[in-house]
Amino acid sequence: MWEIIINGERIARRFTHLQWSGGIKGTSRVLEVEYDDDTLTKIEIGSPIFLLKDNERLFQGKIFTIDRFATKGTFSLKAFDDSIYLNRNRFVKNIYNQTPSQILKMICGELGLTVGKFPKDKVKCSFPAIDKSGYEIILQAYTIQHKKDKQIYSVVCNDGKIEIAHQGIILEDVKLDSRNDIQEAQYSQSIEDMINQIIIYKTDKEKLQILDKVSNDSDKNKYGVFQNVMEYSEDVNNIYDAREMLKGLENKANITVIGDVNLHSGYMVAVEEHRTKLIGTFLIERDTHIVENGNYYTNLELSFENKMDKVEFEEYKKKKEQKKKKGKKQKKQKKVWSLKEGEGWVNKK
Repeated sequence: MWEIIINGERIARRFTHLQWSGGIKGTSRVLEVEYDDDTLTKIEIGSPIFLLKDNERLFQGKIFTIDRFATKGTFSLKAFDDSIYLNRNRFVKNIYNQTPSQILKMICGELGLTVGKFPKDKVKCSFPAIDKSGYEIILQAYTIQHKKDKQIYSVVCNDGKIEIAHQGIILEDVKLDSRNDIQEAQYSQSIEDMINQIIIYKTDKEKLQILDKVSNDSDKNKYGVFQNVMEYSEDVNNIYDAREMLKGLENKANITVIGDVNLHSGYMVAVEEHRTKLIGTFLIERDTHIVENGNYYTNLELSFENKMDKVEFEEYKKKKEQKKKKGKKQKKQKKVWSLKEGEGWVNKK
């Protein structure tokens, strides 16, 4: 049984259409509900709203949009979970020598958001974040950690708490097949976003050096060259990062299945659809749950690769210390970064 709770009260009227959706890559979860009755006058913008099924809470958020149609006599609302505040707020920050969880707590604290679970810190981060969203800043911190531990992280909102989840966990005991679950399937391929060669370069005293090249020769021979570049960094495995930048033939699939609340973006699910040859385990990139006319079905956008959503900021570069003349050791100086008009981020000694 589906239930809607607004301002602490259960809405007795039955809805005519319900859509609950979300995806990876910083997409907030959204709830849209429509009623064929416009007399729900106590509901206001900003009202807290919950969606439950069989007493299990599926969504918690706030109402952002209300529509009333006089001729049709209908009422509809649209709500977002609290991760919307990470996307809608932009910052100017000097992130210096902070762990990912410190950055997470700082951003959420300024926005009045509650922090839930997050993984153990393994790195410290230093980067300027100018005109970046809260989501981008948090994701950059965990992108830096991803480069160290190779784990795939995503920013999610669970029960009103902002959390960092491990992406790609397989849904146990769930297998979608054309005989029992799948109602429609579409499978497509594209090379529009292909990158099959990365040039690694370095600049030293205004001198440009090409250090290495990473490529997918098979794709180059078959489809032609699609090249990008990457600046060398002493603090990371440059060859590994260059390989991660390569993009091959993109395979995408969309399937419609009998409704299941466990089918959630960020999880991996087993699929067996013989007509389109869609057989294997796939990442759910986006899920849309629709309830109308007594029917419940779920649309899934599937990805063939489990890759982390990333943002790339310019990180502070570590400068090599130069020895003073006569064998004297140079004293260590703490770097203090500040934002100077017309000059950008500068190091104040």
